[in-house]
Amino acid sequence: MPDEYKPKYKWRVTWPDPSDADSHKTDFCGWDGDICVGRIRFEAHGKMKNKWQWTGQGPVRGISKGRLMPQQGYEDTARNASAKAEDYYERLMAYNGLKTGK
Repeated sequence: MPDEYKPKYKWRVTWPDPSDADSHKTDFCGWDGDICVGRIRFEAHGKMKNKWQWTGQGPVRGISKGRLMPQQGYEDTARNASAKAEDYYERLMAYNGLKTGK
């Protein structure tokens, strides 16, 4: 798909779950070096079934002005969820006067 979002950061499986054969396809964390950019995970059940939840994160230290809101939400695809998490991370870093690795 030519219009599909291409993540800027490295996304890896959060952890494999032996009881869930598809966990390697449904739960990822994004990384900018050793800083966690965010997490995305597939909702298989409940009110948000078949959506991807995204949560923006950032460094543990150096956040002097605070976090931004909203820092989580839902999207239809993993790519769109990763775009939201990456956007949050970059806005958070800029707001706090910090540089990203990109």
